[in-house]
Amino acid sequence: MYYDIAQHIKSCPNCNINKYSRKKPNGYLNQVDPPVGVWENLSMDFVGPITPPSASGNKYILVITDLLSKYVIAKATRDNSALTAATVLVEDVILKHGAPNQILTDNGTHFTAELFNAIMSLCGVCH
Repeated sequence: MYYDIAQHIKSCPNCNINKYSRKKPNGYLNQVDPPVGVWENLSMDFVGPITPPSASGNKYILVITDLLSKYVIAKATRDNSALTAATVLVEDVILKHGAPNQILTDNGTHFTAELFNAIMSLCGVCH
């Protein structure tokens, strides 16, 4: 019976025209090429809000990780804005180690803002 139904569906013009895909569309997740050198591929994300805030008013931690050496930079920040992310990235990574080839993020609003993307394109970083 299964064979008969399959043959009928293959030969039916209406079934072939109105057939729709039951498969989910591909997402944004892609395979990452392994880094060749240190500070070429980074990942970064904000942790927080942390309660209670620190004595200096910091509620978030920006964590930047080199994917080859697994070296971590963790910087306490007052907010999780695009300006803060870009400032920490430039001051603590780009000026000290050079611009990376690629940065992986969770595509939060602070990492997809125009300011952050403009700085990434100026530095030649793929995000």
